Amino acid sequence: MKKNILVLFLSVGSWFTAFGQQNEGIVAYDQKINMHKRITDESMKAMIPEFRTNKMQLIMRGGESVFKAAEQANEETESASDNGNGTTMRIVVKAPQSETYRNSGTQQLIELRELAGQKFLIEDTLRRSPWKLTGERKKIQGYDCMQAIYTSKANNQPIVAWFTEAIAVSSGPANYGGLPGLILEVNINDGDMVYLAQKIEFKKLAEGALKVPSGGKKITDAEFTKKRDDYMKEMNMSGGGVRIIRN
Repeated sequence: MKKNILVLFLSVGSWFTAFGQQNEGIVAYDQKINMHKRITDESMKAMIPEFRTNKMQLIMRGGESVFKAAEQANEETESASDNGNGTTMRIVVKAPQSETYRNSGTQQLIELRELAGQKFLIEDTLRRSPWKLTGERKKIQGYDCMQAIYTSKANNQPIVAWFTEAIAVSSGPANYGGLPGLILEVNINDGDMVYLAQKIEFKKLAEGALKVPSGGKKITDAEFTKKRDDYMKEMNMSGGGVRIIRN
């Protein structure tokens, strides 16, 4: 049967005004990264697990949200290998610091990103993604969810999101949002990285729980992307925070 793909045109502010629902609390996500797809060196692949899972959280209040690592959840992991000539290599996998602040009222997007031990602050406006509804549905954490898709113009990667209209928050993991409901799952480039909600807790946030990222060198998104691409090319990989130490 031929499926109809509907282009999604949103007026998020008016939609949320019409549907007053719970929109304050914390959502716990797992971030699952396919490490092998990010590394081109086959010998290095043999020394590290194929997947790494990080614990993340979305702190939300109405039109504001911050997505970041769960407190003290993501530590360095190591593996060691002897190459046969007396040299031992330790592979250290560390999740770089990343915080994303979204404000649908002011249209602010602020990201704190870490690269090669340096922190960078990116201030921008919310970008409208060309989401399309596919008509597919499924349940996540007991919530009815709808599928929305688009292809990133920056790297030609397919993005698949599942969101629920039952939670009136136009946000989600990382910098994904702009849908008429909270995004509970995002699949990037056919499994390169997957975010999946594990727990949804509605509660009144403590004072200062939702902090706008600060610190780091101010830089544009285009400048950071170039720095990241140059670094990953030099390290012979496409992301993931892998460091090699030879003893």
